[in-house]
Amino acid sequence: MPIIDIRSIYHSTTGAALEDGIRASIVTGLTHSYNEKVLPGLLLYNEEGLRLFEQMTYQPDYYLTGLEIDILSKYATEIANDIPEGALLLELGAGALRKTALLLDAIEAQKKKVTYFALDLDKPELVRTLNELRGRYTHVGLAGLWGTYDDGCIWLKQFNDCPRVILWLGSSVGNMTRKEAGQFIRGFGEVLSPQDRFIIAIDTRSHSPETVRTAYNDRAGITRRFAMNALSSINDLFNAKVIDVSCFAYSPYYNEVNGRNEAYFRCLKQTQVCISSEEPILIHEGEYIRFAYSHKYDRIERQLLWSSANARAEREWTTEKENYTVTMLSWTW
Repeated sequence: MPIIDIRSIYHSTTGAALEDGIRASIVTGLTHSYNEKVLPGLLLYNEEGLRLFEQMTYQPDYYLTGLEIDILSKYATEIANDIPEGALLLELGAGALRKTALLLDAIEAQKKKVTYFALDLDKPELVRTLNELRGRYTHVGLAGLWGTYDDGCIWLKQFNDCPRVILWLGSSVGNMTRKEAGQFIRGFGEVLSPQDRFIIAIDTRSHSPETVRTAYNDRAGITRRFAMNALSSINDLFNAKVIDVSCFAYSPYYNEVNGRNEAYFRCLKQTQVCISSEEPILIHEGEYIRFAYSHKYDRIERQLLWSSANARAEREWTTEKENYTVTMLSWTW
């Protein structure tokens, strides 16, 4: 199964440079004032983090995956109808492919020649998940792209002579601020032509607060392990014990007003983060460090998002209770 390293092709972020950037973000984020400290979300997605995240998506409490599978199971054929023969299908942050396979199966059933590219930052995960689909398709071609979202956007520019479809599942858009999300989608739209499409899955605000809270703090404790692994990965990045993980607890908070889950580490006892060549950073007992957002979008907020991206919603598929959506966007620049 071909894995294309698009980082080196475009002389963009190499693995070493990316790690340097994460280390710099850690130092900068931890030097913020009391209760304003932040850590980069990329800490979550090392090899162990990806394994734990996949486990998390199988938990009944993590409702997002189940709702997305419901939509794709019911409407995969309809979605596939809008993916033309000869299309290039690029999935952003592919991860595990059990949801994506529902759409690829529908395309295969229509006997369309489509090439699917899974984009991810973790090469071993790309190899593992793509190999699970080996031999499954005759008409659908499979390949991996090793790189960042930005790398994928640059890579896509060379394929302007065929229909292009972007796939972004998992409500990953929620990890960005609402402003960042609009700018990000617009960035891909500026590369796409009127015949191209951008398919995006988004969670909504139509859940009880308790449902959301449990989703991000499941009863099996997988989410907590996923979060705490991010702290352990700091020590891995610096190849030293720079932070005492035992001094922190995972502390999510559902902000109903802003429509988002906020993920924090709470300091259980005063400690210091000791990074070579840097002044020790004091973390006070009771202090919170934010490391992730998960925004939810109601209908008006989705419309505002499309507007900020200068996009038009061509089709929208929802669950029966309209509490999760998959939308197909287009642009006419």
